[in-house]
Amino acid sequence: MERQIINKKKRVFSLEPNNNPRAVFTRKYTSHLVPALKKLNMNKASSQINPQTVKHEVDMALALSAQEFAWSRFLLQKLSSSSRDPTTTTSFSSDQIRILERSDEEGGDEGDNIEEKLRELQKLLPGGEKMNVEEMLSEIGNYIKCLELQTIALKSIVQETT
Repeated sequence: MERQIINKKKRVFSLEPNNNPRAVFTRKYTSHLVPALKKLNMNKASSQINPQTVKHEVDMALALSAQEFAWSRFLLQKLSSSSRDPTTTTSFSSDQIRILERSDEEGGDEGDNIEEKLRELQKLLPGGEKMNVEEMLSEIGNYIKCLELQTIALKSIVQETT
């Protein structure tokens, strides 16, 4: 009987695959990003690496890691078209920057026009303008969570390399 208790205590981890969404996303994200960055590093000297190319790979890893979401498919489509056209960038557009600045300046007045805020939110979400309000609100939560996880993963990568 004592032997059975000891055997039960030895098992401190699950034999089941990790179903923690955070861990799954991080694993997928790093499995896409790290090889892409290594490939960039091998092909060019570090002083010659274009920051836009690095951003493109970071965004591509995000899109590939969350393919179950509509925003990811739109982002992937945008990135694929921008890789064919080098003049297209994936950074924030001037409209998106103005939206963010206006949101910061306005704060949270009660009299804000909800429809205007929803339209601005749709512009920030990849593919948001092609979604109805329900879809967009559902997707925005997932998008924000993935951005947070992306930030954590990138911080971790930076800490490991410095």
